[in-house]
Amino acid sequence: MATEASGGIFLTDEFELSNEALVVAIGHTSAQHGKIISGFTVRDKLTFPNNRSAMPYNVVMLDLNRLRIFRSVVASGSVNDTARLLGYTPSTVSQHLHTLEREVGFPLVERVGRGIRPTAAGHSLAAASAPVLEAMAELEAQARDLRHGASTRLTVRSFASAAYTWMPAVARTLRVEYPEIAFELSINEADTSEAAGQADIEVHTELPSDPVVVPSAYARIELATDDFLVALPPDHPKAGADTIDLAEFAQDDWVQYDFRDPMANRLYEQACAQAGFTPRLAARAQDHVTGLAFVAAGVGIALVPQLALRWSGFDVAYVRPINPTPQRRIVALVRDSVRNNAAAMRAVGVLAELGRKLQR
Repeated sequence: MATEASGGIFLTDEFELSNEALVVAIGHTSAQHGKIISGFTVRDKLTFPNNRSAMPYNVVMLDLNRLRIFRSVVASGSVNDTARLLGYTPSTVSQHLHTLEREVGFPLVERVGRGIRPTAAGHSLAAASAPVLEAMAELEAQARDLRHGASTRLTVRSFASAAYTWMPAVARTLRVEYPEIAFELSINEADTSEAAGQADIEVHTELPSDPVVVPSAYARIELATDDFLVALPPDHPKAGADTIDLAEFAQDDWVQYDFRDPMANRLYEQACAQAGFTPRLAARAQDHVTGLAFVAAGVGIALVPQLALRWSGFDVAYVRPINPTPQRRIVALVRDSVRNNAAAMRAVGVLAELGRKLQR
């Protein structure tokens, strides 16, 4: 029984595939494509009502991952912010949007100044897709449980610093308190795979200047504010200082790290711009460890988050910059379907405690 909503969106709890099969469906009425049902794979599907007469439905498959990306774009109003949050490139996000528009047969977004906003139909589609995505996340979790006979794993994706520094404590706690749970960890930095945004818990970073973007079917928990220090070779003239204006390093050579990560580059640019200079690039490194190795070798100086210092064994001096003190937020995104899972929430509790310790 279908009901029509504003913008042509329709919801139905009974999409009849046969006399006995019913499927939950959601869709949009398009002049070009007719009824569009999310998630089905056949364009022209015949259903068979009780009188056995064939009833054609013009069905267009909507990719659920594209819907997730589209909802993130609607929430943030920015392709770049969505790309940063989900680990895609902006061009990949734009490509998914264009493909989704071709599938549904109507414009989803329109440009407003330097940003974008959903069209009326796009806004309706984004709102109506929420229960579908939430139901699919729950279905995926239930399928895992059925496959294993019980909930036997917790999937976590994390940026590298937290993975090395915090996640061993999380895994150890779960091993002791929930020995039946397998802790599955992957790194989410510069990851453009389809797995982005699919873990039970996503731990990532944000700049304070970034808008808060929360993907559909997730809750956001802020864990900590992580200050950045300036890493110096031990023989650097300023190595003995406690705090120092960032502008004092304007004439130094700099090592930038995580060149694949737009957020890291923006942090450098914003902090140095506030201090009134453009950093002179000496080298780029893929991660904090390599960057600190370059600093120890005298290649240049670098901004390094406090969290990364816990697994650094290099002979490097650290100075706290002021005016400004660069910072990042550390955030956990917890899937709605695991918020009643004791092991998942225990993991979040351990992360929250580690976040508090970082700021002491």
